Amino acid sequence: MKKMIIAVLGIALLVTSGLALAQGWGRGPGMGPGGGMGFGPCAANLNLTAEQIKEMQDLRTKHFADMGPLREKLFARNAELRSLWAQKDPKQEDLVNKQKEVNEVRTQLQTLATQHRLELRKVLTPEQQTQLQSCLSNPENFGPGYGKRGGGFGPGRGMGMGPGTCPRW
Repeated sequence: MKKMIIAVLGIALLVTSGLALAQGWGRGPGMGPGGGMGFGPCAANLNLTAEQIKEMQDLRTKHFADMGPLREKLFARNAELRSLWAQKDPKQEDLVNKQKEVNEVRTQLQTLATQHRLELRKVLTPEQQTQLQSCLSNPENFGPGYGKRGGGFGPGRGMGMGPGTCPRW
């Protein structure tokens, strides 16, 4: 009886996880008018025109296409690095070289992201750029974790081995 229940639960888990994965990544929240344009919470206050939104969405689609091969490359390099770490006696030189490769790909991704944000800014009018600059310079626009903190850190913010943590060595 126990085996039957476990088998049914296993099949149910596979079916539901398959359905969840079949939906793909999607664009997520914030991709409505003005949202998700690379300006964080400031995008909603820029009063973007329909033409600006369309142009920014086109830039974003191109950006995602440009980033795809680099993301795949980063994923592969990280897998290679993990496999090196999984060896019984990994060679330090191999680990260091693979980590350099990972960092180079990350740098390429960050460079493309910076170029993308600069392209997005070119779509804005001078008034919108001024408004964006004002918004981005205000740390209160970025929610918890940014800006002023009252007092110390709350529970779970330490470096301990609390429940649910996994050491990264």
